[in-house]
Formats: sequence, C-alpha cells, structure tokens
Amino acid sequence: MISACPDGFHTVAVSDFKALEPHRAAWDRLAWHAPQQLPNLLPAWAEACFRSGLGPNERWMCCFAYSEGRLAGVLPVIVAPHPLLGERWPLLRTANRQSPSGDIVLSADRAPDVLRALLAELGRQVPTHVSLELKAVRRNSPVRTALEGGAHGYIPHGDTPAMLSRLDVTGSFEAYMASLGKMRRNVRIGRKRLESRGRVSVEMRRGSDARTDFMPEFLALEASGWKGRNGTAMLNDPASAAFHTALVENFAAQGRLEWHMIRVDGRLVAAGIGVRCGSALMLPKYAFDEDFSDCMPGSLLTEEIFRDVFSRPEIEEVNHMSYSESDRLWHMSSDSYATLHLVRRSAVTLLMRLPRLVAQSAYRVYVQPRIPAVVKEAHRKFQRRGGRRPPRINACGDVLQS
Repeated sequence: MISACPDGFHTVAVSDFKALEPHRAAWDRLAWHAPQQLPNLLPAWAEACFRSGLGPNERWMCCFAYSEGRLAGVLPVIVAPHPLLGERWPLLRTANRQSPSGDIVLSADRAPDVLRALLAELGRQVPTHVSLELKAVRRNSPVRTALEGGAHGYIPHGDTPAMLSRLDVTGSFEAYMASLGKMRRNVRIGRKRLESRGRVSVEMRRGSDARTDFMPEFLALEASGWKGRNGTAMLNDPASAAFHTALVENFAAQGRLEWHMIRVDGRLVAAGIGVRCGSALMLPKYAFDEDFSDCMPGSLLTEEIFRDVFSRPEIEEVNHMSYSESDRLWHMSSDSYATLHLVRRSAVTLLMRLPRLVAQSAYRVYVQPRIPAVVKEAHRKFQRRGGRRPPRINACGDVLQS
C-alpha cells in the first residue's frame, strides 16, 4: 500500500521478497553512495537478515520513502514480541543480533523530512510498537542530523557512543608499515617462523573469484580452535551459520565478496571474509589455525590485506566495526557509533521501556568504570568456563609477544 505524506513524500511498506524486488536496485544505489559506507546499509545485508537472521516469532518489514519518483530513504525493521507485553506491543529494531550496526540510509539533503515520513509509515503499519532501536549509528550518518530536532511521536534516547576502529588506506603502505614499530618487528618474526613450516601462499580472491564454495572450509577453520571448544563458533550456532552463509551468497552474487587466506603447503592457516560498500571494505569474520599461533597467522593475514587495499584506488577505508587491542597495535584510528532508541510517547511505553534504557546507560557511565579490575577479571574467567582460550590471544588471532 502506498501512502501520501506531507513534504511531498510517498511511502510504501513491504513484507515479502516479491514485493521487495522493485525497490532493490534503487535501494542498492542509495546505500552504496551513503556517507557511512557500511555494508549493512545494502539490501544484500538486509535480505540475509530477513531470510536467515530472525528469531522465534519475529517478522520483517521494509518502509521506503520516495520524493518525485526518487528513493530518498529506507527503513528495514525486525518486529519482535515484547518480552512482557507480547506481540500486541512489539519492539522494533533495524539489525538482527548478528549485525554490528543497524544504521539506515537516508538522503542527506533532506534527512529530517525523510525520517519523519518513514516513521509515519512505520506507525501506520505497526501502530502499537513500543520502540525502535537503531544499533551503532555512525557519527556521519544522516540519521544523527535527522534526530537533532527530535522525532515526532517519539522520545529519542542514545547510549554512550562507542569508538570502533577504522584505517584510512589512501596513503602509502610502506610509510604506514614504517610507523608500526614493534608490531612490524613481530610480523617479520612471525613470517620467518611460518616460512620455516613450509611453502607459504597468500590468496586475495574478489569479484568472480570469490565464490561461495570456500565457506565450508572457512567454517571448519573457525570451529577448529577455541571458539569450537567454547561452543561459540558459527558451526555451533545454526542461526549464525545460516545468516553468514546467506550474507556470503548475497555479496558474492554482486561481486562484492572477498576471501583473504594464507596456506602452508596447501593447509589453510588463516582466512577472513571481506564485504564491500562504496569505497570501504569491512572485515566481519576471520579465523586461524591454533597449531600455527606462534607464527602470528592473524597478524600476517592482516598485513597482507592492508598491503592489498593500499594498492587499490577504489578502497579508501578498512572498517572492522569493532575495537580490540590489536587495532591499537596496528595504529588504527576510530570513529564514533551510538545506539539510538526511539521510544513511543505513551504511558505504557514510558513505564515499561524508558526507565530500563536510562538505567542501562547510567550503569555503563557511572558504575562499570568503577568496578575493580580484579572483579572484572574474575567475571571474565567465569564466562570462559567449559573451554580455555589460548593465552593472550588478540582479535587478529595471534599470541601477543612480550
């Protein structure tokens, strides 16, 4: 159903893939050129969420806003039952639980008007929804601009911003590596150790060479280490495996998937997934063989990925959408992301939802920083029960050198 809105917008909501198809190409173009440069803005990511990333009793819907025949904004949402109030008063969010961000795409020149039209359509389609969550909205997102003056019918609330890593790759790779100091020496040592184990080969597959048939090997590699022992590998979670397999299939179909890998005598020792959006490359998953951990395979793979992207003029940024100690060692900069909650203005909503959000925010700002380090470490050890992670493994999969 198409609805006319103030400010000259027309909106439409769809909830099946056949109805989604006519909007897909325009959505893809708008998202590919969005300032955030996040792959989760693309329909390929959203469709993976809709097909394989929903929980029990969840459904999806997508709202589109057009102005003079041109697509101006997209609001994909997952509709989930409220844990206490049930399906009558649902909670909405723009990302599934596997996605690092739920930022959305809006035309920057009219962002407030576009968001207003999309929220009005959302209200017509799900009139009793309690709130809308937009996870990890980037600092340069038009959503931030759109919400500066508030949102009609909602009370906006933002969590404390998180700083997530990024690397500008528009300069010289040699100059970048020269700036790394100790990390550069450690990578050199790791490479010598790896070369002593056999013939080393590096593969950077993209375009038509990045096919879906590598996914089973990647999943097996990830499950072979501490993630498999702890039950946190994708193969231990059918929903996660299904979502990431759908993600790989969707991006491969458009030539926007990349596989990065290192082998020793044909044996896979490190591998990672890359997905493109505009001039950015996102690295959502990696894995390594623990039998080679003394060779720092994760760091060696990171170096090879950076060497490759610095040489490609179409890539300006590598975005991890995460932060780890290894990002600091690689001298990565960061950008600000905030999770935004739009809470409906109603007595039930304010009583049931807003106090919880305020309490969560207060805990992170005032309580968590004051928890003694010894208590935090005891809690981490308790969470790791049932398996043991290799000592001092960083996010790249390497044993840190002292």
